[in-house]
Amino acid sequence: MQARTALFLVLIPAIIALSHDIYLFYDLRLSEDPSIISIDLILEKFKLASLGYVWTTYNPESFEEAVESLDPETWALIVSNLNIKLFHIGLAFAGFWIVVFTLLKLLFKKGPFSGSATKSLKTSSTIKSKRR
Repeated sequence: MQARTALFLVLIPAIIALSHDIYLFYDLRLSEDPSIISIDLILEKFKLASLGYVWTTYNPESFEEAVESLDPETWALIVSNLNIKLFHIGLAFAGFWIVVFTLLKLLFKKGPFSGSATKSLKTSSTIKSKRR
């Protein structure tokens, strides 16, 4: 796997979260008149969705069940994390895997950032062209 492919794959959650936020901005804020869009409107109205918003909007039954079934101490820990923005979670996920891939490259010369996949492709294509 090449480095660009690996970067794209680990950035997919962040891309999905940002796409969701853009959809909500368009659907909720611009549904009346989409022709009036400006930088000021974007800066004022565009918001990143939090984990709690997505949970309560798309699966309110499980949210209510969690509120009822968990003790107050555990629920307090969960509530403190519900304000985290999904886009930031996606970027943290990507950052974690980028660090892992970089460590694999530095320590073991393996992984998508090592360039070994590109070298093996070039080597196999060179061997095939010499056989012809």
